[in-house]
Amino acid sequence: MLDKNFIAKKFENSINFYDDNAIIQELMAKKLISLIEKKKFKNILEIGSYSGLLTKKAVEKFDFDNYLALDIVDSFDKIKNLSPKITFEKNDVEEFNTNQKFDLIIANASLQWCLDFEHTIKKLKSYLSESGIIAVSIFALDNFYEIRDSFNVSLKYKTIDEIEKVFSENVKIIQESHTLQFKNSKDLLKHIKLTGVNAISKENLSVVQIKNALKILEEKYQNKLTYKPVYIID
Repeated sequence: MLDKNFIAKKFENSINFYDDNAIIQELMAKKLISLIEKKKFKNILEIGSYSGLLTKKAVEKFDFDNYLALDIVDSFDKIKNLSPKITFEKNDVEEFNTNQKFDLIIANASLQWCLDFEHTIKKLKSYLSESGIIAVSIFALDNFYEIRDSFNVSLKYKTIDEIEKVFSENVKIIQESHTLQFKNSKDLLKHIKLTGVNAISKENLSVVQIKNALKILEEKYQNKLTYKPVYIID
């Protein structure tokens, strides 16, 4: 089971390096915002604001009255100057509860960390206003399959069918695949560390296990890393 305190610590350690290394997450934030046709909202809720990749794009595109940003890391300093209408709450989305209604709920590359994705989405949908929109991007099955194969560790990524069941019949789902190429396996692992993804496992591997994993990354996968982002608009 994922340790949320461990996850928070790893992301705290990488926050100042995240934007320079989160190539795919940046692309996802831009794509997600572009898929939201409506531009005016009363209340917006963002899950996993972190360094502000998505927040910046939302503030630039949308007209809103109130913007609540939520993150497991105390990262308000990264977004507080974007708009005086932004408020921040340090909290885990799975612990977050509110009586407020939102016209737009957004999240970029964050909800795959939930212990219970289905329950979290259902709860978030209950916070939507009558005509509210939920727009999120996550990573789906076979994301980082090179790491899963090399280190035998992975998040429990959802299939498209599993994702569809949580949303309405009219949900719009778009899946993409992006591959990053690195000079060597050490650069690949550095990329993972600086984007906080090494929070997947607390297990300490032996020197032999690490060497074997690096060999697989280099010889079988030529130091490539595959992202499988999914965009969901409901």
